[in-house]
Amino acid sequence: MSDSGTTTNLGLYVPRALLESVPEGRRDKYLSAVEEFAGRKYQIAVEVAKQLPALLADEDPDAADRYLAGVRAVADADWRAGVEAARYLQHLQASGDPVLAQGYASVVAEAVASSTETRGVDDDAVELAALERELDAVAESRQRVEVLRAELGRRRQRATRRQDRASDLAYELPGVLATLPSKHHATYMEQLRHVAEFDPEAAVLGAPTLAELLVVHHFSPDGLAEWVGRGLKVLERNVEIGRAYFKMATKQALADLEELREGLRLRQVARVLKLYATALSGRDVMIRATEELGGLDLMSYEHIALPSEMGAYEDDDDNFRAYKVATAHGAGRIEFGTYRFSLSDIPETVTTLERRYPEA
Repeated sequence: MSDSGTTTNLGLYVPRALLESVPEGRRDKYLSAVEEFAGRKYQIAVEVAKQLPALLADEDPDAADRYLAGVRAVADADWRAGVEAARYLQHLQASGDPVLAQGYASVVAEAVASSTETRGVDDDAVELAALERELDAVAESRQRVEVLRAELGRRRQRATRRQDRASDLAYELPGVLATLPSKHHATYMEQLRHVAEFDPEAAVLGAPTLAELLVVHHFSPDGLAEWVGRGLKVLERNVEIGRAYFKMATKQALADLEELREGLRLRQVARVLKLYATALSGRDVMIRATEELGGLDLMSYEHIALPSEMGAYEDDDDNFRAYKVATAHGAGRIEFGTYRFSLSDIPETVTTLERRYPEA
């Protein structure tokens, strides 16, 4: 330690307070890890220096090693994504679900890696340098040079875009994962990895969509795999339309949602509920979906409004019971005149109130 309060060689990354928070017997490991990432990129080293003390003090002796391995895996693919991984990975480890942290590192690394975009770039660059030296003497080489220049430019642009989107995914994904129940983690990570491998931008757009399909629309693992598979086929045919599919912004995506989602549809039981409501209220009552009311009132003496789909429970019998409870509430209000009340029914009370509160 120097008088300035930082280590002699790692003063940019390790203030005295951080080093003193590390158990004394593990400080060499701490400094070694920070120095390793400083050799990659100083931004990663700064994040590792901040996050690692708590992991080295953890009762789990392997917590720090798992964290460093995950950061390396992402940083090997792209240093910017590595910065985000260094910032968030320990929080995912703390969830207690090993699938979460491992899946995060794997998804982000896949989003950077591209078997079709980066393969052979170094070889082409070597060939390009050789051909440029012979350009003046060999006309055929001149043509090859131009082809390779254009191809390398396109590949580098695509690789840069992948890296940008992978960094975005590394930033956005922890927020989505925080809303996802642990029972969905493995299914979610598996399907998002498929999307990220094909197109990182589609993965950024699809990350919240896949969570919504599992949590809100109660997709089964097989249903989500089918929906993702259909989206990847669209993405293969047309990148822009495919990205819109994973954002749930195409007719096909919505149609596939309707086909594959779990839950009981109102239209399947509307007739039974109508008979039930009529029997309870003593009058002919319509059953309407809330999404199809148009300009009609949500609550009315003429109809009962219910959700077009009930997915509160995994079992359709339980979902039907929920529909029946809601219908009984509505029928009771109709039967006992909740929606027929008018101030004209209580003229004496209105007159008394007007006298007591004339300004009102």
